Amino acid sequence: MGGVSGGEEGKNKYLQSLVNVSEEFLNVFTSFGDMVGSVLGLNLESKKSDVGNYFKKVQETVQGIKDGLNKIVAGMKKGGNSNATATETAVNKLVAETLDKIIAGAKIASEAIGDASDLVGNVADTNGAGAYWDWS
Repeated sequence: MGGVSGGEEGKNKYLQSLVNVSEEFLNVFTSFGDMVGSVLGLNLESKKSDVGNYFKKVQETVQGIKDGLNKIVAGMKKGGNSNATATETAVNKLVAETLDKIIAGAKIASEAIGDASDLVGNVADTNGAGAYWDWS
């Protein structure tokens, strides 16, 4: 009888692991959806600091997604999920090829913009000031 109850316990542990993974994925992608939806809040009346804050929020949200995915992988490994290794490989690839680049780019953008109070719509009124690109 101990073998049957032990088998049931293992099955329940595995099913609970799957439920936890599902909840974590939902949390990760809900955060991502909220971040993407917030881009519509910027307009010509927005200040440069609003744009800087947006990129800071992008950085923080994508970092949260990265942390959430790594937490999912750790939970899968701890729960003995047979797909943990393949999931870890996919997550590591996504993190290295995409998420880390988004995080770095958003950080650079938010730091470059800073807390300027100029309106975004007035950027062209700076008499040619701004970024210069040598096309030669």
